[in-house]
Parts: sequence; C-alpha cells; structure tokens
Amino acid sequence: MDQQQGSDRLGLMDCFRTDLQKIESRLAETTHKMKELKNSSTTAGGMREKSDIKEQAHGEEEVQTEVDSIASEAEKEENEGNREQSDGDKEGQTSVESSSVPFRLKYNSLPYYLRSCLMYCCIFPENYGIAKGRLIRLLVAEGLIQEKAGHIAEDVAEENINDLVSQGMLLVNDDLRDNGTKVTVFSPYRVFLRDSYITAHPDSEFSIPRKARRILTPDMTKVAESLSNIQPRSLFLFGKQELSGENWLNFEGAKFLRVLDLEDAKIRRLPDEVGDLIHLAYLGLKNNDINELPDRLGNLRALQSLDIRWCGDLTELSTEILKLVRLRHLKMFKRRNVSGMKLSGGIGTLGSLLTLTGVHAGGEIAGELGKLTQLRRLGVMDVAEENANELYASIMVMQGLLSLSLEAKHTFDQGHLVLRDSFSPPSILRKLRLEGRLEKTPSWLGSMESLTKLRLGFSHLSENPTLVLQVVPNLEKLTLWHAYDGRRLGKDFCKAGGFPKLEVLVIASRVLEEWTELEEGALPRLKYLHFHSCLNLRMLPEGLQFVTTVEELVLLPLLDEHEERLKPDGGVENYKVRNIPKITFIPASVVASRFNERFSTPPNPSNR
Repeated sequence: MDQQQGSDRLGLMDCFRTDLQKIESRLAETTHKMKELKNSSTTAGGMREKSDIKEQAHGEEEVQTEVDSIASEAEKEENEGNREQSDGDKEGQTSVESSSVPFRLKYNSLPYYLRSCLMYCCIFPENYGIAKGRLIRLLVAEGLIQEKAGHIAEDVAEENINDLVSQGMLLVNDDLRDNGTKVTVFSPYRVFLRDSYITAHPDSEFSIPRKARRILTPDMTKVAESLSNIQPRSLFLFGKQELSGENWLNFEGAKFLRVLDLEDAKIRRLPDEVGDLIHLAYLGLKNNDINELPDRLGNLRALQSLDIRWCGDLTELSTEILKLVRLRHLKMFKRRNVSGMKLSGGIGTLGSLLTLTGVHAGGEIAGELGKLTQLRRLGVMDVAEENANELYASIMVMQGLLSLSLEAKHTFDQGHLVLRDSFSPPSILRKLRLEGRLEKTPSWLGSMESLTKLRLGFSHLSENPTLVLQVVPNLEKLTLWHAYDGRRLGKDFCKAGGFPKLEVLVIASRVLEEWTELEEGALPRLKYLHFHSCLNLRMLPEGLQFVTTVEELVLLPLLDEHEERLKPDGGVENYKVRNIPKITFIPASVVASRFNERFSTPPNPSNR
C-alpha cells in the first residue's frame, strides 16, 4: 500500500512539474512577444505582413555563422557558467532573459545529439521554415546523428526532430496546400541560444570568426574574403546570387566543406573546383540555372545527397554518377519538357540509395531498379508499354518502399499510364502518386492499410474512384486532379463513416458541375477542402454544413453566380459554409481579367 501511495505521489509530482514547465514556456513566449511589439516602432516601421516576413527571411543582407557545435562537454559547461555570471552582472535585463531559467534547465537536460539538432536549426533565419526532409538529410550529412543499432540514420534524425517538437523546442507547420512539413525553432529557445551563433550585416565591419563552422549568407561576394582564414563545414547561399566569376569556391577552407547548399541561388554554373571537395556529403542545387554538371563530379566519393530538381536544362547524368558509391539520396526533376532524367546503365550498383526520384524509365533502368532493394522513395517518369513489365517486377521486390510516384509519357496530353493487373506495390507504402490516364481504379488501392497520401493525376476515370478509396483506413490526404470525368457527384462519393481519417481533399475538374449530397457522418475529420479549376461547379453538397471539422474552404476560381449564392447576406447556399472559419476564393471574372491582361497584345503606338 505504501509503495502504491509513493508511486501515485511521484506521478502527481511529474504531472505538476510538466504543467509548470508549460506555464513557464508560455509566459516566456508571451513576454517575448510583448517585447517585440514594444520595440516594433523602432525596428521596421511597425508590424509586417506575412509576405514581408518571408521576403526578409530570404533577402535580408545578413551573414549568419555558427561557432563549432562539437565542443567538449567541459567547455560547454564553462561557457554556460560564464553566461550565467555575465547575465547576473548585466543591467536592464529583458523579461525573456530573466525567465530563461526553465529553458536553460530543459536545454541542459537534453542529450548531446538533441542539443546539436536544436543548435543546427538556429542557423537558419528566424522566419524561415526549413523543409523537414531537407533538414533530415542535412543532419545526416553533417554527422550530427547518434548511431543506433538496427536503425537507418534518416529514421534516427526524424526521431530527434519529433522529440524536440514534442518538447516544444521546435515548431512544425504542416502546410495543407502540399508545401510539405516545415520546421522552425521556438522563439524563446532561439533567444536563449543566440550567444552560440552570430548574425551580422556584411556592410558593417564584420569578420567571420575563425571558429565558425557553418556559414549562411545572401551575398557570397561580400564574405568571400573572410572565408580564406576559416575551415567551414557548411556553406549556405540564400537567395539569388550575383556571381560573375567562376572561381567563387576557390578559397583555402573550401576543401573542408561537408555541405554546399545553393537552393534557389539561381547560379548559372557550378565551378570546377567543386570536384576538389572530397569531404562533401551534401550538394543542394535545387532551383538553379545550371545546364551541366562538372566533369569531376565523380570525385565526390563522400557524397550522400544530390538534389538537382528544377535545375536549368539538365536532361541526363553522365557515368560519373556511378562513382558516388555512398550516395543515399538522388532527387531529380526536369524544369522543361517535363520528363524523367536519363541515367546511364549501371545505376543498380549504387546499393546505398534510399531516394531516387525523377528518373526516366527507358533504357536499362527499369530492370536495374530491382537491384536497389534498399530504396524507400522512388519516382519514375515516362512509364510506357515497353518498360512496364520490368519496372513493376523491380518495384515489387522493394519491400521497404514508403513513397512511390509513377508518371506516364505525355501526362498532360492524356498519356496512358500502364498498370499491370499482376502489380501491387509493397504493403507498407505510405505515399502514392499516379499520373496519367487510367482505364480503371486499381483494385489493390482499397487494401493499402498504410497509405496516408494519394494523388491521382489526369486519370480521367469514367467511374468514381472514391467507391474504392473511401474504405482506405489511414488515408489523410487525397488529391483528385482531373481524376474523374463525371459531371455530377452524389452521396456515393462518401458514405457515412467513409474516409475515416481524411483531413485534406483536393478536387480539380473541368467537367464537374454539381455535388448534390453528402451523407451526415461522412468525412468526420476533414479540415481542408479545395476545389481547383472547377470552372463549371455551381453547387456545393447538401450536408457540407454537418462536416463541422472543416477549417478552410478554397474555390479557385469561383463562378460569379455561385459567389452570389454563398454570400452571407441572403445567399441561398450560405448555410452550407456558415461555420467554416476561412473561405478563400477568386471570382472567375477576376481570373479572366488577369489572364487577358497578361497575354493580350499591347496596342500599336502608331494606331493611337
């Protein structure tokens, strides 16, 4: 009995301690926000709109560096003691600083690998949300993940991120519009940790400390000279770069780089010196104007991640790619003439690959994919009759596959996606994307118990696919992008209890005219409903008013007469949407006007 009472007492104490920490965290965040509001009149002229904040995150002329985070524990404790002493000597401390005790205690209680993860996230601008997948790949490339027997490093990195999220140190923004999951540091922790990294304007008299290991800058030209005396592990170029020369990587410390991230930098050429970066583990070239990769790319034997999505006019990779034996993630997608990236034969030798996306299915590739049994994410384009058998045989041996994208040739011209009756993807698949005309809804879709995200694109089915899909037990997001050519949807679209976990539903259809009825009890968890390019839609379903979980309704565009029907002051359909907190729409007349303004021919001055 005494033992039971003691156990109960300890449980109550733990609950009390947890609640107290939550209260302290909320209090610190509130005081921090109060301080920001108080100082807003002296910073940027008051409150900013969201677009301004985003612009600041990308375009502000700042250099941010992180001092080496792999210091000894003794050095960390000494620094912590010095910080506490100096904080005690300062006058006029802010309320945030004076209430930093719970943050310090919580931070100090973290294991070293979670401290490293949190500190790493702090090097990105405060209002910049970093994509979770990208953060995972960066943490692995940086070597900031603890070893865990029997676990893949990327899974351990995700566990670490989720742990920090659960403790309130990282914030997650799950964008319902399919912009992915993004992560930011909770403001009070960024304030508490600010002494561990430096932010400065390049125009000021500022030199990067010799101990700096991670450099983030919007202007490489202004920091190039400072880089000659340091040994950086990571270099991030944020925003468009004006790099006229071709040797901007020609500085002594470049050879120590493990990460070179140039996402959105819009550079036109990658210097040949990149072939000298023998320690490089991460090369991010997404959204650049590079038309060819250096011949010495194969020298990067330590490379783990290569991201060349939407990268200039790249159409194929040379055999140099086959020398990257440690490559784990190869992410590709052509910007123009949408089709897959062509790879040389032999891709099956890259046995460490976990991610391979945007690959052309032709040649020997379809058959060689079967050797990549460790793949967890696969995206194949240009699927056709001549390669379908080998391709599907290869996919069915990938028992660890979590994400699969299959795209037909000429998808936008109603190209046919060949699916064999004998094919069914691995049962643990969580994300599936099928692009191209389908003869029927695959029967195996209804038995995909692990599936959480599904997109059917340009399927142009004659039968309603939701008759099969509404029984998928764990489906959270469904996109029907010109997937069904029916003019009318009825209550069979989703019966009571159908789509039990669906939170996001996106429908695009140029032929859909009305959705007549929705059974009460259908779509019990729906949060986001989006109609896109439904140019003929004149009626929302009767019963939508009973789906009380909807947080946002989007109609792009909305017929002008339908707008009248939804107006709160007398609109005959307003009762269906009255309880939805946020409704976003653009009238069809406005869309047409903007289209005409953009594409109309300017008047000839001589005729004026």
